[in-house]
Amino acid sequence: MTNIVRRPSLALAGVLAAAAVASAAPATAHADAPAEGCAARLDNLEAQFYEMADRRSYEAASDWWQARWHAYFQSCVI
Repeated sequence: MTNIVRRPSLALAGVLAAAAVASAAPATAHADAPAEGCAARLDNLEAQFYEMADRRSYEAASDWWQARWHAYFQSCVI
């Protein structure tokens, strides 16, 4: 039972950490990735995450988020 309770908490912590890092993304974005485009992409990803969590499950949305966040991070943050 404890594992089941902790999983959503860990997933939520990951999403919150990602959002915290993403808020600093425009300041560190690549020259070829305009800050406006990265901010819009992040807003779109967050909206898609919450829609998927509502439709399917928070765990499924968290799994989906991991791959999308990695792509966003590689193109807009690093």
